[in-house]
Amino acid sequence: RCFASQDRATRFGLLQNLHTFAQHLTPQLVEKDIYPQVATGFTDTVPGMRELSLMSMVHLVPKLSEKVVNSQVLRAMAALQGDSEGSIRCNATICMGKIAQHISASTRDKVLLQSLSRSLQDPFPPSRIAALLSLSATLQHFQPQDVAGKLVPAVARLCIDGERE
Repeated sequence: RCFASQDRATRFGLLQNLHTFAQHLTPQLVEKDIYPQVATGFTDTVPGMRELSLMSMVHLVPKLSEKVVNSQVLRAMAALQGDSEGSIRCNATICMGKIAQHISASTRDKVLLQSLSRSLQDPFPPSRIAALLSLSATLQHFQPQDVAGKLVPAVARLCIDGERE
């Protein structure tokens, strides 16, 4: 019930502390009651709420069904990778890397490579760094031909990146 609260401060506090109690939540409760409420935060007007809603997916995705993850969560994360706030785009990339193991293999093959490749071209330098780190963490999910034909060329462009980081 608390996640359904209209009080932004309550929802903000719950999301900030989700990591402390997420392990006690049942998959049924998360999918039926909590996720739909958290998902409203993806389009919140306050950037901090969008960011916390996004970051909560690391704790909630393991408890969601494959159907919800592959359709709703990935769609929301793709939208947040195009957010006007650089930190939200960066965290969407980090989150994508962290939840990759919970995405079905067929969907992961299509979505993960495209998502991380897009982040390698982000104008916000920390997003590009996050994409490199996420690629490194999820490399086992890519086919060798995709690594050679798509990832290496995308990463190679960063070798001449003007940012010192």
